[in-house]
Order: sequence, then structure tokens, then C-alpha cells
Amino acid sequence: MLIYIIGAAALFLIIVFADILKKRRIKRIIEEEWQGKKKFSLDEPMDSVSAYWKNNCDQQNGVDFITWRDLSMDDVYQKINYTQTSVGSEYLYHQLHNIHLTNQDRDESFYELMHKNKILRTLLLYNLKILGKRNHTNSSSFFSRDYKNITNVWLYILFGILPIASVGIIFYSLKLGILILISSICLNIITYYKENRNLDISLYEISYLSSIIRTGKRLTKIKDDSFKPYVIEINKSVQPIKKILFLERIISLGKGTGDFEGLFEYIRIIFLLDFISYFYMIRMIQKHRDRYERLWKAIGKIDSGIAVAFYRHCIDDYCTPAFMNHEELIFKEMFHPLIKNPVKNSSHLNKLTLITGSNASGKSTYMKAAAINAILAQTIHTVHAGSWSMKPAYVLSSMAIQDNVIDGDSYFKAEIKSLKRIIQTAESGVPCLSFIDEILRGTNTIERIASSASIMEWLRNHQGMTMVASHDIELTTMAGGFTNYHFRETVQEKSVYFDYKIHPGPSTTKNAIKLLEQMEYPTSVTELAYSLADRFEEKGEWNVQSVTNK
Repeated sequence: MLIYIIGAAALFLIIVFADILKKRRIKRIIEEEWQGKKKFSLDEPMDSVSAYWKNNCDQQNGVDFITWRDLSMDDVYQKINYTQTSVGSEYLYHQLHNIHLTNQDRDESFYELMHKNKILRTLLLYNLKILGKRNHTNSSSFFSRDYKNITNVWLYILFGILPIASVGIIFYSLKLGILILISSICLNIITYYKENRNLDISLYEISYLSSIIRTGKRLTKIKDDSFKPYVIEINKSVQPIKKILFLERIISLGKGTGDFEGLFEYIRIIFLLDFISYFYMIRMIQKHRDRYERLWKAIGKIDSGIAVAFYRHCIDDYCTPAFMNHEELIFKEMFHPLIKNPVKNSSHLNKLTLITGSNASGKSTYMKAAAINAILAQTIHTVHAGSWSMKPAYVLSSMAIQDNVIDGDSYFKAEIKSLKRIIQTAESGVPCLSFIDEILRGTNTIERIASSASIMEWLRNHQGMTMVASHDIELTTMAGGFTNYHFRETVQEKSVYFDYKIHPGPSTTKNAIKLLEQMEYPTSVTELAYSLADRFEEKGEWNVQSVTNK
């Protein structure tokens, strides 16, 4: 007897010691991350991260698919994503899509709290790391759609009772009792393995849902006055659904590594506990889906808020935006977040901006930097700049156009579809900030310039700010109301130097043929190109024969 007591005591001490080591390890990781400004969290598949956004997306009021793709926002998201849970990952992804035209600084106080209160931040991170990440759990779907529950659950309950009832029958008839016991066990095993295939995925999802509730329960025990409003809100959400944790423990029996786990698994199978527990868990979560939604969003907000605070901590060079009522975009020392050692630019842009310049001079990068920062300003209240002021607006772009072979769309058709949605948004009257790179590049020169000037004139007469980049110098004199800016280069003997700085006025330089020379194209090609260009500038006509016959 004594040896069992000593063994139990030793097992208890081992468990306690292992838990202490685990806590220390997690806290050490947290400390190393913040001191070293380096995250250790693993990347997640984007189809899992985007689940909440896809279930609840508002393409009209948020950052739409085209703009998100044009700006490589998946990469921006990955750079910001320091979240510790799948809930936080999905919440942050949704947050970066979800532009609010009012109350853009709604989370600023929490960002500041996470920056200043190290003890609270560490405690929150510890609890979030315990919850962790699990891909494709669709945890947000439990409050966004109806889950199909088990039908005829009474049958599973009846089958589950049969083995217990057979034990009572044994006292009256040994043979009958044993027969019923063996028959019911065989029946339940067959039923379990036949029906459980359809339940495995749902149990995988519901187990993470239970972990979310358990995390919420732990968060309510945090004693910090600055966190008290969150504790109150989380506690209201947890109370009606915390019984799910008991049911989840039942369906997790036999899934561990202990000596008795095999026995527990057989108990779960014989009494069909997975099916019965799942039925009551789904019924409870659907009855209190509003409470679960509040809990999910509270944890997501905390996790994503810490991620933003960590991102600010890592980049240092950022500002919080200011918002105004008139159509202007004013910033100092703005830069692109994905470029190493970026060149910074300052601008005071009005409603309409036309940017010209040579190839590779920096037009596209500048526009993408402005568009990305306009999104970040209105989603996480963080801008890569020394200062930033803008009118709240939905951000739209037409930049990295791709043809669509499946739908039969050519490059030009895909381009005009992309531009059409910008026109429709401006026509609706909602505030918008549009970025158009190399407008209508997919068609011939004459129609491109004519159509581009017409579209720009239409945009001038409707609400919204527009920034257009183009190689077509003709537009600088044709497009009324647009303020001209340009990027320039210095042509040297064996190279072309770009300063990547924006300058006032239209572009007056060209470098395409010079780049051909640097790439060591045949001399005959570059000399003919120079001659053709000179003739066109002199006489306004293209004539290869007249040049080659000289």
C-alpha cells in the first residue's frame, strides 16, 4: 500500500514540476521575442487564416480581393502577424481588410496598454500561447452559420444505456444479461466505427472551440485594473457556455498517452459518448452563439492587439495617423513596409495626382507604399511614416492586372473590369482613395491615351481621391485638374541612376533605349530605336524605311 502512495506522490510531483518547466519555457520565449524583436511563431496556410474574412467579408466596404492582391497584402499581413492563436490570426486578417470610416483609433488605447504594461502583456501572451494555433478549425463558423446536428440522438442514448441496463438484467437472468451485454457492446462498436467517419472533422473543430472557452475562463482570473473591462465582458460570454468544457473532456477520453487511456477510449466507444456529447455541445453553442461570438472576438482582439504592439515595437519608425474632412493626403518620410532599406518620400497630394516617369524609376513602389499605408492607417492605426494625414476613405487599386484564361478575359478586358469597379465606387458617392498604375496599358497608343484622358476627366468630376501613374507624357497636358509629379533618373555613361524621389511637375526624361544598351542589345537595334524616336519627336510620324534608307 505504501509503495502505491509513494508512486502517486512521485507522479504528482513530476506533473507539477513539468508544469513549472513549461511555464518557465513559455515565459522565456516571450522575453526573448520582445527583447530580440523576433517572432518565433510558425506561418499558417492562408486558406485557414482567411476563414473568418471569407465567412463575413464585405467586399464593398473592405479591401477587396483585387486591391489585396495588387498590394501583396498577404506579405504585409505575415510581417505583422505575431498572433499566438488561430483566433487572433483570423481576426487580424479580417481587421486588415475591414476599413472603418469612423473611429479609426478604436484600438489605440489597447496598443498603448500592451506597449507599457509588460506584466499584463506577458500574462496574456502566456495564456494565448497555451491556446495556440490549430489550422482549419473554422472556429468562427460556429457563430456565422448553422451547424447540422446529430439527428435521432435518442437512438444513440438508448444504445449507450443498453450495456448499463444489461448489468442489471444479469441479477435476474445471467445468460440473458450477458447476451444483451455482449450484443450491445458489439452493436455500439459497429455503430461507432460506421458513423464516426462523419464526426471526426466536427470533433476536431469543436475541441478547439472548447479550448477557446477554456482560455476565456483563464483570462477572467487575471487581476489587473486596466484589464478589468475585458474580464467583465469575457466573463459574461463564458458563463452560459462553460458546461461545454465538461462535455469536451468526455470526448477527449482515451486520446492522451497515459496508462489508462486505452481503457478510457473503449469506454467512450462502448457508450457512444462522442455522439451524445457532440449533440449537446452543438445545441448549447447554437443557443448561446452570440455569447460565443463575443468571446471569440474578445480573444481575437486581444491577440491581434498584442501583435500590432509587437510590430510597432519591432519597426520603431512609425506614426499614428491624423484624419481630416477634406480630400488631401499629406505625409512625411513615408516608406514601403516590405522593402529593405527603402527610400522615404514626403508629399502633399490633393484630390487628383498624375505621376509620370521612366521605367523602374519608382512610380509603382511609391503608389503601393501610399496605398498600403492608407489601409494600415484605417485598420491598425499604424503608418510607416514620420507623419500622416488623410480623409477616411475606402482604398481601391488597379495595378498588377492579370489575364484570366479560365473566364476568357484578356489582359485588357481584365484591366477595364478592374477600372470599372473604381468608377462604380466613385459613382456611389462613398469616400474612396484610388490608385491606378499604368492606366489602360493593354491597348494601342491612340486609344489608350484617348480613353485614359476620358476616364481621368470623369474621375475629376466625381467624389474621391485618385492617383494615376503613366508612361504617357501626353496625359500631363490633356488631363485637367490633375497635379503633375514625376520620378526621374540620371543617365550616366554605363548606367542609369535612380533617386526614387518624387518631384513636382511632369517627367521630361526617357530611359528605355538606354536600358536596352545596358543589357547589351545589338548596336543596330539601339541605334535604330534612337533614330526612330528622334524622327517622331521632330516630325510626329513613324517611318522605319525613311530612317534605315539613310
